[in-house]
Amino acid sequence: MANKPKIHVIGTGGTISGAGDTATAGAYKSGSVDAAQLIAAVDGLDALADVSAETMFATGSENLGPVQWRELARRIEELTASDDVDGVVVTHGTDTLEEAAFFLDLVCRPKKPVALTAAMRPATALSADGPANLFQAALSVTSPLFQGDGVVVVMNGQVIAGWQAIKTDSVALESFCSYPGGPVGRVVGEKTVVVGGHKASPLAGRFHGILDADDDLPVVDIVALRGGCGDRPLSNANTSDCKGLVIAGFGAGTMPEPLAAKAIETAGSGTVVVVSSRVGRVMVSSHSTTTDAKDGIIPSGFLNSQKSAVLLSLALMTGLDGSEIAGMFEHFSG
Repeated sequence: MANKPKIHVIGTGGTISGAGDTATAGAYKSGSVDAAQLIAAVDGLDALADVSAETMFATGSENLGPVQWRELARRIEELTASDDVDGVVVTHGTDTLEEAAFFLDLVCRPKKPVALTAAMRPATALSADGPANLFQAALSVTSPLFQGDGVVVVMNGQVIAGWQAIKTDSVALESFCSYPGGPVGRVVGEKTVVVGGHKASPLAGRFHGILDADDDLPVVDIVALRGGCGDRPLSNANTSDCKGLVIAGFGAGTMPEPLAAKAIETAGSGTVVVVSSRVGRVMVSSHSTTTDAKDGIIPSGFLNSQKSAVLLSLALMTGLDGSEIAGMFEHFSG
């Protein structure tokens, strides 16, 4: 094929690069297969594009966070500004993929398509899903249908807006879906199809400035509730060095009344408090939480606790105050 598009693949480890002792083994070591080996194992990829590769990290994504994602974001910005690259594919572990995609959406302003992909089975597995996911991610960044859609997640035949990707299953191949709403598109064989239209993130690139800084992001903790917990989760929490706190409450953001009182007290002491939910598909509003709007507790909208922590940390990093941060979360309230 003449004038094939040029794709750069960045490997960051995860199950997609994992290797087990046998093809049927459940145990494996993440990051054992580098990015060059991954692309070499994908049939048809060389016919689709000229592909280059690098390995940035070689570990499970449980070991990745804002420090590594900021480094990754800087590399994405560099690559997508180059005339020698038409699209970027990032392979990532699934454990923190939804947070990574959300973080990258909030800080990046890529000039070319960017797709994250992953796998639920290691590269050595009998029916590894990584090669198909990697091929589909490459197909999506070369497709004219998804130009300008920002960061997307491509897995299991779905093209999902990165800021909407959530993990809903710990072992199944169809572990990721789009919430709220459905996927942007689908991949069938060598064909991409738009099914949901463009879903621009309300805050895409809003925190681009943090790429120029090297300071650590502010500490944001997450407190998860359980039935009968009373106020213990906050009574036992050390918030002395915590600039922000996310409460993964019940249902639509409810919490025991004693804990709500503690949350109000915590917010009054200078810690920015956001209430989300422990439910997979979240919708928390000022009308559904135990606290009132005047109490200074910010509802998360449809952001789960881990995404809420990402947004809250970035907002604190840029010096926004409580009311400005509340305005940020309102963008995710429908």
